[in-house]
Amino acid sequence: MAKRKRKPPIGITGAILLMIVILLVLLGALDILPPLFRAAPVVNPTDTPMPSATVTTPAQATFTRTSPPTQTPSPTATATPTATPSPSPTATATKKPMPFVIRGTPEALTHILIHPQYACEDYLFIGGQVWDLQDAPLAGLIVHLGGSYGGASVDLDSETGSALVYGESGYEFALENKQIAEDQLFIELRNTEGELLSEPTFLTISPECDSNLIIVNYKQVRWINP
Repeated sequence: MAKRKRKPPIGITGAILLMIVILLVLLGALDILPPLFRAAPVVNPTDTPMPSATVTTPAQATFTRTSPPTQTPSPTATATPTATPSPSPTATATKKPMPFVIRGTPEALTHILIHPQYACEDYLFIGGQVWDLQDAPLAGLIVHLGGSYGGASVDLDSETGSALVYGESGYEFALENKQIAEDQLFIELRNTEGELLSEPTFLTISPECDSNLIIVNYKQVRWINP
């Protein structure tokens, strides 16, 4: 019968190597292996990020408002004063001289000399005569009395030769006597067409009873131009 061959026993060297391997395995499990025996960490390849484009925003322009340059006004031309022409004298219309004037001045008398039948309070009388160049009585002209008396308007006419108590060319006005002082009544001589033959004259009226008859006489001093 064949005999089994006996395997040679593990030598001392093999036992030491086995013990080293076991020790390494234990140390590896405990993660206390020296760096020499540690396995290098496996680095998984990762995608290297592409460098991103950096967008640089341009700085916002800052506008500073500046005042426009001040314009220095150009010197203005100073007007040289010119001589102001003196206005040419205008021809002043020559006032036409009137052919009749009042003889003397109006005279205030008592009415009793002409109308003794009336009381002082009844009327204020204004009357007189008109003479021509030869001092002859001149009838047919118009004596106009206007203005106001005591606030009332007066617009009356009397023909010369109509009041013979004053003379052949006598005229007369009889107003209600208000016995007040008045200076707004005027008297003037006209022809039958209403044209002036004398300057208007304002009368001074007195409230006194001895002055309620005003005598105004007219005298011709030049020819009446046609």
